[in-house]
Amino acid sequence: MKFNNIEKEVIFLKATKRLIDDMVNNEVVKLLGNNTDLTISFNSRTHMKYFNIILLDFLSCSDEKILGEKLSYLGALQSICKSPNFNINNSINSLTQSTKEFIDWLEKEILVKKIWLPSIKIEADLSIKRIEFIKMCGNISKHNFSRLSGVVRELIEIFKRNKITLKDENALLILDEFYELFHTDIFNYHSSAIAEFLNNIRWGIYDYLQPKFQQSIVYESTGYDHRRIYHYTYPKKVKNNFAKNCYCDLMNKIRSKPYMNRFQVTRYLKMRY
Repeated sequence: MKFNNIEKEVIFLKATKRLIDDMVNNEVVKLLGNNTDLTISFNSRTHMKYFNIILLDFLSCSDEKILGEKLSYLGALQSICKSPNFNINNSINSLTQSTKEFIDWLEKEILVKKIWLPSIKIEADLSIKRIEFIKMCGNISKHNFSRLSGVVRELIEIFKRNKITLKDENALLILDEFYELFHTDIFNYHSSAIAEFLNNIRWGIYDYLQPKFQQSIVYESTGYDHRRIYHYTYPKKVKNNFAKNCYCDLMNKIRSKPYMNRFQVTRYLKMRY
């Protein structure tokens, strides 16, 4: 399919918001504490796996056959922030900041010391980017070990970077041990910070589009005060019917504020790893 830049922006914003809504909601997570010193907990281990799987989708690329290009949702947000089509009175600023903060955090390389891998009898320090182990754990959560050749290759390359030679069979052997450490322990530890980043992006989308929403919505008189019928005026360059549908849905989603307030996780959850 062919979409112009404005149509792509609308589609990516809708997709991004839907993915965040699927992850950061009261069914998946519990918010514990107050809005400036908060932690989250998952309602079950299954919910934590689900969160990781949807986050994997969020960090992966769109289908080229649908949008005409392969681009991650964070990459799309980055492009939107550089050349926004609906920026009114710098309404893009919040989204720009929240997107940059999450990308910078994900790309940081952390050092996990004294990893013990009993199946291959190795103890080692491992330097790895956060985005690498989050995506690998998402794939392990999603797929049976028999479909994880890509994760096996990534493990071998990451260990090679850390000057450790890992054979294919040994990479397969340590999949469960890697997952236990990096998903059950480290990803769980980071989940509160990740939820804050995602919620900030959700609020950034709301802040960005609110002025455009006010321009687009048109209320119609029905003769009954308690019934308000409305429609939206489309941007001139949004001509594709699917993009129009996405625009209406996006405007409807930001008619009211996000159902989770802005929150900050406790600072201790950002000090380790």
